[in-house]
Parts: sequence; C-alpha cells; structure tokens
Amino acid sequence: MSAENFNVKLRELYNSYIEVLEMGDVEKALETGVKVLEELLTLTRRNVLESIANPNVKEIAVEILLHYEKELSFIKGAREAVRSMPPLYTTAVADRALENLSSCINGLFNFAVGALLVMADVLSYADHQAFS
Repeated sequence: MSAENFNVKLRELYNSYIEVLEMGDVEKALETGVKVLEELLTLTRRNVLESIANPNVKEIAVEILLHYEKELSFIKGAREAVRSMPPLYTTAVADRALENLSSCINGLFNFAVGALLVMADVLSYADHQAFS
C-alpha cells in the first residue's frame, strides 16, 4: 500500500470512529472503535513496522504496538462484559473502555502518522543525497 493510500485509509478509519462517537451510542462506538483499532494495528504493522530496518528501532516499535494490542484485549473483554450484564452495572465499565479506546486510537493514529512522516523525510533526504 502506498503512503498516500495508507494516509487516506487512516483518515477514513479515524473519521468513521469520530462520527460514531458523536452519535452517543456507546455500544456502537465500542464496536466501531475496536474495528478501527484492529485495522490501525494491521496497517501500522504492514506499513510502518515492516519498513523499519534498524533492529533496535524495530524492537521499540514492536513494544509500542504490543501495548496497543494489550489495551485492545482489555477493551474487547469490557465490551463482552457490557453485552452480557444489565446496563445498571456496566455504565462505568463501558465508559472506561470507551475512554481507553479513544486514547489508543488517538495514540496509535499519531504514532503511525509520525512514523510515516519521519520515513518520508529520511527517504526524501536519501534521494536528495543520491542525486547530489
């Protein structure tokens, strides 16, 4: 996937999540948010992680992605609890899961975009040096 297509896909995912959040439907927001976070993780692994050549930098990026995967597991568990329990008992759990989900989506989105910007700059510099 080209950097431009990746950027378009990231924006589409982020915007779809924001739309659902604005509607105020917590269950739908959790469902959509989980899909967005899963897709962000997949796209980031494919387009950022696989582009990192330095093993030390790659290890750091892997640790960052593992953090988001662990958070995703918590959020999925909370979503299942919300589905199986009466609303009276699940409001706090749903709110916390949604808060974590929003934080993860924003954090991973920013990580992916930041990494792409740095890679684009490095590649641009390398191309410029090759032609000098």
